[in-house]
Amino acid sequence: MPAIRHLFAILFLLLPVAALAKPAVTEARIGVTSTVTRIELQVSSAVKFHTFYLANPYRLVVDLDEVDWKVRGGQKLQGSGWVSGMRYGLFKPGTSRVVLDLTKPARIGRSSLEGGSGSKPAVLGIDLEATTEADFLSAVKGGKTGPVIAAKTTDKPAMTVAIRDGDKEKGVDPADALAPVGDQPSASDPVATTGKTAEKTRTAAKKSKVLKPLVVIDPGHGGVDPGALGANSVKEKNITLAVAKALKKELQSTGRYRVMMTRDSDVYIPLRDRFKVARDNGADLFISLHADSHNDPLMRGASVYTLSETASDSEAAALAAQENKSDIIAGVDLSKQSGMVTDILIDLAQRDTINLSSRFATDLVGELKADTLLLEHTHRSAGFAVLKAPDVPSVLLEMGYISSIKDQALLVNKGHQAQLAKAIRRAIDDFFDWHELVKRS
Repeated sequence: MPAIRHLFAILFLLLPVAALAKPAVTEARIGVTSTVTRIELQVSSAVKFHTFYLANPYRLVVDLDEVDWKVRGGQKLQGSGWVSGMRYGLFKPGTSRVVLDLTKPARIGRSSLEGGSGSKPAVLGIDLEATTEADFLSAVKGGKTGPVIAAKTTDKPAMTVAIRDGDKEKGVDPADALAPVGDQPSASDPVATTGKTAEKTRTAAKKSKVLKPLVVIDPGHGGVDPGALGANSVKEKNITLAVAKALKKELQSTGRYRVMMTRDSDVYIPLRDRFKVARDNGADLFISLHADSHNDPLMRGASVYTLSETASDSEAAALAAQENKSDIIAGVDLSKQSGMVTDILIDLAQRDTINLSSRFATDLVGELKADTLLLEHTHRSAGFAVLKAPDVPSVLLEMGYISSIKDQALLVNKGHQAQLAKAIRRAIDDFFDWHELVKRS
């Protein structure tokens, strides 16, 4: 009898865990009729949702309560009708986001959440109808999305429209299975802050900077923005996070540095907030990690980029243009951002920072040679938005081409990730050794 009572006690303790589990999106479909393009998300239980439009390009954004994504076929579904593409993922803690790229202006004719009672899943349905460009832009400006049917949790079936699955990517993402590398942030770690606490954090950072340099590691992409996609649905965002965690562990093991990450989970961070983390916390060095993609599957090798008014070559210019679209991909409205974010002028006040960035880039190229294949003319420059902190030396490291089968196999390998982390750490040691020597001379 005591054993039975003990078993019941364990089962009772487990019940709240199941009850508190996040809802999961299990299906995502796009259907087309002659007058309507319908988007349906099947959710394990009812969720709250909010929609809004964005222009340049035309987009519809759907924000949901945070959900798990269990849709077959990976992170990106191809569209049909008025929807050219659909992406989804975690936008920020508590909020998941779906971004629908529209082929032309469209408005929501009807949206609803039906079902979700008992064990039956809920269906979030959005019907898009044609509209004029003027009305679409007016809706963007006014924050309106058109008629909305209040969310319901009934057992009535969703409106019937001819639904067909989008073209889905197949396969399992090996990067998703990577074990976390490095330790989790502790109460003693510096943390990114904004608003009223930013000034306090900046002051504290300046005081502690005397003891240890602060290195900010930026794992590129994340959440709703997967970055480059490789074979078997390998995603750039997972590779960058794994290497960032390995680098953090490597740096902390020296006892020489304070280390921050712009993100330590699969969450989206706007470009402007990434370098703001470095600036607000008085960083001494900012390193943004990425994995490139190219139309030529034979293109291989790592490269290092620093900021410049003019690109060093056409490849660098194209890469910067692609990376700078990250906020657009995640459904962020850039129209209200300050000039510093969208068009920072590189003036004389930034020259020292640019020179320091170039110095570190040289150190990094030198250390990477022993551990990975490098592109010819490895150190390049272009107008990367994420590198535009005017007072923090910053580099962007493209660790290889995810579009190359050979590079991808290395990038998802934990042993190679650890090698990259050691090479980057050696470059950081070289940089700060030189910096200390210059200060003493």
